[in-house]
Formats: sequence, C-alpha cells, structure tokens
Amino acid sequence: MFVELFTYVMAEYSSNGNVVLIGQVTKAKSNHKVEKATRLLRNQRFPGNSDVVYLGNIASAIIAALESPDTPEFIELPAYNEQKWKLKTVSGPLSVTITSDSYWGFGLLTSGYLNVIELDGPQSVISRLIFDLVASSSWRPWRFKHIRSARKYMSKSYAHISLESNEKTWLNFVDLCKKNTTEMIEIMDSAIRNVEKKADAIDELDGWSKNRAEVSIASAKYDLNIAKEALADQNLPSVERAIARIEASLIEANPDNAMNEENSGSVIDKSLETIRFDEDLVINPSEDQTIPLVDLTEAE
Repeated sequence: MFVELFTYVMAEYSSNGNVVLIGQVTKAKSNHKVEKATRLLRNQRFPGNSDVVYLGNIASAIIAALESPDTPEFIELPAYNEQKWKLKTVSGPLSVTITSDSYWGFGLLTSGYLNVIELDGPQSVISRLIFDLVASSSWRPWRFKHIRSARKYMSKSYAHISLESNEKTWLNFVDLCKKNTTEMIEIMDSAIRNVEKKADAIDELDGWSKNRAEVSIASAKYDLNIAKEALADQNLPSVERAIARIEASLIEANPDNAMNEENSGSVIDKSLETIRFDEDLVINPSEDQTIPLVDLTEAE
C-alpha cells in the first residue's frame, strides 16, 4: 500500500524535461586530469598521458551528488585555459552536460568563471539533484560576483535566460523537491493513523500481537518526527532513511499482515513430515523409501 502511494506521488514529478541553469564558480583546484586518449575525467594521481583540468566547485558537487554516474567525458578539451571546457555524463535517466566558461576579467580569476548546466531527464531527479547541490553548498549558485558581466554574457550566449529567470529556475526546483518530500511525509503520517485505527479495533489475532504493534506504531511516530526535522535541515538522505524505517514498522504493526508474532516453535505441514524419493529414482521398490523429517528447531 505504502509503496503504491509513494509511486503515485513520484509520478506527479516524473515528466521528462530539458533544463539549463547557470551558476557562479567560487573555487577551482587542479585536482583532476583529462586522459588524452579517451577524453575521460581522471583524478590527479592518474598515471597515464593526461592534462590538468580545473573542474570547479559546482561541477565537482554535481558529479559527487549523482548516483553511479558514467565517467564524465570531455566534449571540449581544456587548452591553454585549463578552466575552460565542456563535459558530459549520464546517471540513470539523467543526462548532465556542464560547460565551464569565463565571463569576466579574461578568465584570470576563478570568480570570473561560470558553469552552464544542462539537465535532461525526469523532473523529480533534476529537482533532487538541484536540492542536494544547494543544500550542500555554502554559496548560492545563482548569485554572481560580477552582475553586469553575467547579464551581458547571458544576453549574448543565452538570450532566453536572464539573471532573474535563472534564479527563479534554481529556486523552483528546490521548492519542487521540498514539496515532493513533504507529500511523502504526509503520506506516512496518514498511513500511521490508518494502521493505528486497525490495531485499536483488534485485541488479538493469530500471528499478530497487539503489544508489539503498539511498539511498532510508536517507533513509526518517532521516525516521522525525525523525517520532519531532517527536511527542515535540508537533509534528504536522513528523510529517506526515516521513511524506510516507518514503512518497516507499519508493515509489522499492520494486522492485515499478521506477521509480527514470533513463532513459539516451527510448524511443519503434516504433508511434509515425510519426504519420498521421486518414483523414477527408486532402486528397490520393496524397501520403505520414506525419510523421516526431524525438527531440530526446538530447544533441547
């Protein structure tokens, strides 16, 4: 039941789309390389034939936030300017292309660089990526160090994007992820109340204990508060772990499942008390082919 409700909510935000975001680079280090033969991104200790590349804090954070991404490949290699490049990677249904370009001061300082981020995939995945990027950052990517130069760059290279619309797009995806997560928490809240009603209406049930159900429901309520606090702290992984614990508690507490009572002993179906060989394998039909099944699960 809970998985179906969760899937329904996610479907509301799963429509595919192409999004372009532009962000201010604040830091860049020479701790990455590009392998010349394959154009693939490598770490600074890569032993093969490679050149240094300044990846920058935005690109580094995006790649770190992706779930099992392909090794990023450079579409445009860095030349004499090691911070000017273009790369692409794919993570599940999401395609990510990042362009690093200078927009102020001839690219002599890191503050004169920006990243153009092109995201193609489900809105739910994009919103989660943007939320994680913003939540884990000490800066706001849509705020540029050199506003006039950033405005001129966008009007020249991306006429359909303005400083205002760019900021709005960033914030819209952050809000979309918050809304999505809030709805998941509300679904869990409703599910807890429904299971609690069922548990209150039943005293005892074969294979189900009311006392154990009450403990599980109390645990689910506790984790619900954890999920709400984690969302307020913008910690989505903690929210997801809390929701997973809630689902497990409710499955155990739900009388419909009747599976939370430990068996006092293993019950063996009468038809399985003896096991016979397949008739095709019988060597001597005159001998009893019955093998007694001994239950060793009982305490000695």
